[in-house]
Amino acid sequence: MLKALRALLGAAAIAAVPAPGLAEGLLVFAAASLRGALDEVGAAWAGAPVTISYGGSAMLARQIEAGAPADLFVSAHQAWMSHLSDLGLISESREILSNRLVLVGPQGQVEPAASFAAALDALPEDARLATGLLNAVPAGIYARQALTTEQMLHTLMPRIVQTENVRIALALAARGEVARALVYRSDAMAEPGVAIEVLIPQFHHQPIRYPAGIVANGDHPEAADFLTFLSGAEAGAVFAGHGFEVLE
Repeated sequence: MLKALRALLGAAAIAAVPAPGLAEGLLVFAAASLRGALDEVGAAWAGAPVTISYGGSAMLARQIEAGAPADLFVSAHQAWMSHLSDLGLISESREILSNRLVLVGPQGQVEPAASFAAALDALPEDARLATGLLNAVPAGIYARQALTTEQMLHTLMPRIVQTENVRIALALAARGEVARALVYRSDAMAEPGVAIEVLIPQFHHQPIRYPAGIVANGDHPEAADFLTFLSGAEAGAVFAGHGFEVLE
């Protein structure tokens, strides 16, 4: 899966690498779905100033691989953390959060469905469905697995709008540019323009996990302390308030 995306993401990742010295204090690369929650956690941190660069986990991983000066990486999928670890680019990591996948639609245009299958069956034949890139963006990977479980991936594929991160898919649904989007529960809670139609059963896809890791090439003396803070009670309360599930 990862090898197939390397050529596609490589040039864009290298072009997007921030210039050294632009970020004061700790520089954290984080999955787009953490926006808002991680901002609040960073504001509660009493150490060095934290600058957070958000994006798709795949793209951020490729930026780190290309030499971006990040101190920590928080991914929405273990595969991208493992990819960097295998390259010797992560010195320490731990899973800190979980999430749930949901099907959402524009606010006022959806009602809670009895099941994921019922929600999919009720979609008009021309309805478009947005999510992340099915083979690279974590939300898209989980969405692909869920649709495969329901044996609907092949049927819906021509109408799936694949985006470079989950927040773009969320925005498309909020603006009514797509009928539905498969996003995280935390995303739906952060966007008043959408409503949840159904909570996807967890057995439909692999467990959703957010690992956080220290970038080996980073040299900030407080990186390990911030990683510990991310998995602590104070940060956990903030993440829970945004719809994440905190891992013990």
